[in-house]
Amino acid sequence: MELDPVVATDVGSQQAIARVFDGLYTYGDGTDVVPQIAAGSPSVADGGRRVTVELDEDARFQNGEPVTATDVQYTFEAPEKEDAASQWAVSPVETVETVDDRTVRFRLEQPYPAIEHTLTNPIVPKDVREADRKAFARDPIGAGPYRVRSFSEEKKTQLARWENYWGEPAPAIDRVTFAYVESPITQLMGLVTGQSDVVEPISPRYRREITTITDTTVAEEPGFRSFFFGFNCNDGPTVERAVREGIARCVDVEKLVEQFVAPVGSRQYSTLPREIAEGWDLPVEEWASAVPPKDTREAKRRFEEAPVSVGKLTILTSKHPVWKELAHALASGLRDAGQSALVEAVSWKQYLERSVSGSARDYAVFVGEVAGNGDPDSFLYPVFHENAQGGTNGIFYNEETVMNHLLEARRTTNRQRRRSHYEAAISRLNEDQVYVPICSFKNSFAHRSDLQHFDVHPIAGLNPRVTSPDGAVSVEGR
Repeated sequence: MELDPVVATDVGSQQAIARVFDGLYTYGDGTDVVPQIAAGSPSVADGGRRVTVELDEDARFQNGEPVTATDVQYTFEAPEKEDAASQWAVSPVETVETVDDRTVRFRLEQPYPAIEHTLTNPIVPKDVREADRKAFARDPIGAGPYRVRSFSEEKKTQLARWENYWGEPAPAIDRVTFAYVESPITQLMGLVTGQSDVVEPISPRYRREITTITDTTVAEEPGFRSFFFGFNCNDGPTVERAVREGIARCVDVEKLVEQFVAPVGSRQYSTLPREIAEGWDLPVEEWASAVPPKDTREAKRRFEEAPVSVGKLTILTSKHPVWKELAHALASGLRDAGQSALVEAVSWKQYLERSVSGSARDYAVFVGEVAGNGDPDSFLYPVFHENAQGGTNGIFYNEETVMNHLLEARRTTNRQRRRSHYEAAISRLNEDQVYVPICSFKNSFAHRSDLQHFDVHPIAGLNPRVTSPDGAVSVEGR
């Protein structure tokens, strides 16, 4: 886990960060943005190339200092200057100008249709972060409703209510603790014993029984979070298409989803969750019909035809139980096809580093995840575009026409043109077998029944929303 929003990209970090930091804007119930640090809606000019935002004069950081335009400018410039993995999200912004202390202006080379999502980035205090970035990552200061009380990487983060929070609504819960619990049964026992008020995600094993075992309520929302097997197209045997095609035929993804994911997730056929793909009228069923079935004999033939020796294939995964089950299922299929396969389940920090290295020593295949914001760009550009290689892209696929489609889709606000670019890019990615789409997970929570006003948001990093534009979560009787 990482508490510095300039460099953090994983959902677990973002969930804690969203309690400590505020952005210029945040999300309402869905993907429409509403002002947070901003005093109102942005002013857009020059055909979408100039966006001006006024800051709320009451906005303060937790050290009492006002949030200034300089802090906003720094927040949006830092990822590119520091070559952070998050830079893909701010790259459409060409320059950031401070008009005065409470006015900031973004200039874009081309209109960016998802700019409102970019403006939700958490704002950091320039002087505090620059004084000691390492200390800031462990004990940051934001403008949000909670302060960091203690932090232990990959174990636990404790937050305490900031009593002088400048915004609305004021938080109702004194303390929030994020604890990483790997075992689903341990999660369940936390609810039974009262040690935990909320668990997420709900294990598919216990989804149907959890409300009868515990005094809990299940809250779910279709989630903007996708999982896939990504191939290393940079180094090793999976550079060869025949090898990738062979691996893809070693696994029955439909069965995997039914066995390890349902009912808390569903099958998909690109990195776009089905709700988004269908909302853009993309050819989901056509992509589904083109998926090669599991065929061990055909897999063996592809491996034999490959111009390289396949050797031992490393499947990299985090220690998340479902991720490991998916990885081991693929490894089993590879062994059935006569190939040697090794599953490496590593710590989250190691996974984030190794899954984007592009080195065959680290992985031939990785279990990948992308959490987006509802716009197709957030599911495709960071996973596949060459500009994100080594940051959020561990696939290292460089087909020029796909790169151009992904780039051009960012440069037009015409929805139909964007749709055409996305259809062409996804179809080619699927055809070249650079990844195997698996599923999208619901954002699923089990929470104690005395928790009031607990709502689930489709954007994973915002959950659990202890405070939101609609109110604050409280506990009955406490």
